[in-house]
Parts: sequence; structure tokens; C-alpha cells
Amino acid sequence: MKTRFLTLLVLLSSLFSTNSMAADTLIAQIDRTWGLLLGDDVTVTIDISSLENGIDESSLPSQEARYGTWLYLKNIDVSLAQLAFHYQIVNVPLNNTRIDTPTFDIKAADGKWLAIPTTALTIGPSLAVTGGPNNIAMKADIEATPISTTKIENNLTLFISITVVTGLILALWHFGWKTKNRQPFSQAVHELSRLSWHSVTPDQAARVLHTAFNHTADTIVVYGELDTLITNHVWLTPLSEEIQQFYQQSEQHFFARKSAQGPDIADVRKLAKACRAKEMLA
Repeated sequence: MKTRFLTLLVLLSSLFSTNSMAADTLIAQIDRTWGLLLGDDVTVTIDISSLENGIDESSLPSQEARYGTWLYLKNIDVSLAQLAFHYQIVNVPLNNTRIDTPTFDIKAADGKWLAIPTTALTIGPSLAVTGGPNNIAMKADIEATPISTTKIENNLTLFISITVVTGLILALWHFGWKTKNRQPFSQAVHELSRLSWHSVTPDQAARVLHTAFNHTADTIVVYGELDTLITNHVWLTPLSEEIQQFYQQSEQHFFARKSAQGPDIADVRKLAKACRAKEMLA
């Protein structure tokens, strides 16, 4: 009788121990178990929704670490419902090989230890090799396909021709044809700009600007008739003082018995540009 009682006690204890271990063991699921090659990612998820208070995150294994020959644990996503272990394949076998994910012991928030079981997956080589890696035969390089450059050459020739013709037209317009259509002060500024490339005297600069005033008035403008010029061309009124000073210097230089110093070249150019600005708005 005593023996039967002891036997029954042992059986009950064994059953309780088995149920306790089962309760302490979680179930692992893997998103992909085949066709895995070097560099592929694998995610193992653990359902922890049955745990009332979650887990103690300090008991989780180290992240960014290698476990075994094949797997590298990149990171672990933790939520109230599950744990997600993100692995990466970091080695490649010569043949298809069945491997197991690592097993870990973690602690629940209530202090109870739980076991994360292993799960199996199959990884394989990037190339199917018979007789070892020394038998890999490299494929020949792809022959280059000739591309006709005729169209490109024709387009380039056309582009260069258009550029040259356009340049010639602009040059002729700037130095020839456009001259006929320039207004007097625009022409004066153009001629003064051309004279800047070589030595120019104050007399030459002054004569260019006098010519512009004469063409504007359609007559010879002298110092005593400046009021008529400004009256007939009111857009020159803001520059009347500078114009009078220019004509006064010219008269003293060209017509006085004792010739004075001629107008300053820089002042002549400045006045010509100012008159051109008014001329363009007139």
C-alpha cells in the first residue's frame, strides 16, 4: 500500500513538472525556412501575448552579435504581443544545409524564466557546385555590341554649323548691320567702347559725343544753343548741367585762343552712357 502511494506521488510530481516546463517554454515561428542564401534576413517571432506583464528586456540576448557559424542577430523588436528576432545569414555552405536558430532563456516581468526554443531552417550556396568550388566555370564576357555613331556625328556637325552661323550673324549685326539702326548715343557708346581697345585722345572722345548730340538735334549744336537742344529733347533735361559743362570745356579747348585742357575721357564716356539711358526711355 505504501509502495503504491509513493508511486502515485512520483507520477503526480512528474506530471506537474512536465506541465510547468511546458508552460515555461514559448513557441518560435520563422517567416522563411528555405531558399536562404548569404545576406538574406530571417525573422523568428515569439508569441508572448499570454504573459500578463510582458518580459524583462534586460534578460534578452545581446544584439548586433554573431551566434554560431551562420547567423548574426541584428536586433530584437519588443512589443506586448511578441518578440521578433531579426537574423542575417553571414556564412554560406557548399551544399544545402539544415541549421537551427539559437535558443535563449529570458525572464518574464514576474521573475519567471522562459525558454525560447530553437527552430530549423535550410540555407544553401549561391551557386550549385558539383565536386567543390574549384569546378566553378566562369562564363565568357559578353561581346560588346557596336553602336553606330553616324547620327551623333551628324548632330554634332549640325550643332557646330548652327553655332558658327549664329556667331557670324551676331558679329555682323554688332559691327555692321546693327550700326545703321543704332540711335545716336548708343552709337557713341559703341564707338567709345571700341576706342578703348587702343590709345584714344580726349579730342577723339569729345568728337564722338559731339556727333551724337548733332545727330540727335539734326543740326550742329553749339554751346550757345544748348537751351534749344534741351527744349526739343526734354528727356535730356536731367543731364543739362553735365551737358553744359561738357560743351563749355569743348569750347575752351577747341575754339579759345589759348586752348585749355580738353574734356576728360572718363567723363565723356560717363555722359555718353547717361544720355544713352535717357535715349532708350525716350
